[in-house]
Amino acid sequence: MKETVAELPNTLKPDFGNELHWYNSSNVLCNYMKKQDYLDTILKNRAIIPRYVMEPIGYLNLGDLKTICFPMTCFCDIPFSRVGTHMSRYGEYGIGLDKVAVLKNYRIQPIHYMNESSPLADDFRKAFMSFYNSEERVAKSAEVLLDYLISTIVYMKPIWGREKNQEGNLENYVYQDECEWRYIPSDNFPDELGPLILPQRETSENARGVFSQALARHKECWLKFNWEDIRYLMVPDEKAVKATIDTIANLALKDDEKYLLISKIEISRRFSDNM
Repeated sequence: MKETVAELPNTLKPDFGNELHWYNSSNVLCNYMKKQDYLDTILKNRAIIPRYVMEPIGYLNLGDLKTICFPMTCFCDIPFSRVGTHMSRYGEYGIGLDKVAVLKNYRIQPIHYMNESSPLADDFRKAFMSFYNSEERVAKSAEVLLDYLISTIVYMKPIWGREKNQEGNLENYVYQDECEWRYIPSDNFPDELGPLILPQRETSENARGVFSQALARHKECWLKFNWEDIRYLMVPDEKAVKATIDTIANLALKDDEKYLLISKIEISRRFSDNM
């Protein structure tokens, strides 16, 4: 089992000094979603539960490997003044957590946006394929290198790709604009679920749902936050404000804690004229 931030030796723990401040990106990491139920579940559990997600890796040219499937929770690092387009794709509900607080407690990572024709992509491809094509058992001395390659690939994404727009037509889409960070529960991943990356035969939508439900029963894999870590709760309109207030009212919290949470509700459509 890998170590969490809290368990790391003091020499390896990040020293935030007088705390950090970002000037060109956001000081809040936001997880956006499309349904009130999803936000309610996060508040009721005081945690974001990872789900299995299918990621295309065809851009890396790894032979017959075109996709991989593994559990994660995604955040975006986009200032609210520019988040309208992102919300139109991922949802107008969201939770914004203090970035420093998340960094202190979780080994979260901004992903690497890859230029598939770069020397870095070439080197990764050669190293990965040397293991993937080998029929020999991985030597003990090489296991750390294989772990590194697997950790690297789950934190990768192409700079751009082809995605369907709202009309169902394919168009160029720049993934780098998402400024994505990922939380992947590899530290405490339960052995009973098998490998972190699902075998290709078990990546159907139904299989992903079954594995996600199984993972949801393992609270050690959840991204649990403190109430004071919440900077914003985003909802699309006044109706959703009322629904979120009702959810907060039923939490097992003191009244002053409930009032503080309610004060953090924002109507997301006010962030941008693009909504």
